[in-house]
Amino acid sequence: MWTYEHSAEATATSEAIWSCYQDVASWPEWNAAVGDIELDGPFAAGTTGRLSPPDQGPLPFTIVEATENTGYVSETEIAETVTLRSTNRLSPLPDGRTRIHLRVELVGPAAEHFGKSFGPQLTAGVPKTVETLARRAEVIAGRQDGRQ
Repeated sequence: MWTYEHSAEATATSEAIWSCYQDVASWPEWNAAVGDIELDGPFAAGTTGRLSPPDQGPLPFTIVEATENTGYVSETEIAETVTLRSTNRLSPLPDGRTRIHLRVELVGPAAEHFGKSFGPQLTAGVPKTVETLARRAEVIAGRQDGRQ
């Protein structure tokens, strides 16, 4: 297994961030690793679909866990012997902000080799993705409470 983690704090609530997760059509706007995504059902555990990185074909995608306003786990088959597991957690902070935590794991027989070879490329955009998600959720939260 190969792992990478990153966290950031947002002034938005976990509810606002959760709404960004559920709006999969908007993922390419805040996640540069997603060119397109289609789900075959609701944003819920067990739902499958296809995720296409920019300029690449679709890969099988599954939401394996989803807990409203708390986070979700997804798996994307990126090779026959490697699966990308993305664990996204939301933690409310005492001051009203929310910590967004993203853990990226490569699992499977070739995961460690793949991680050493391609891990830095795979995770290079993770900090920006988390920061962009935080800013997007803050804008949504502002709209919801009438600030914008």
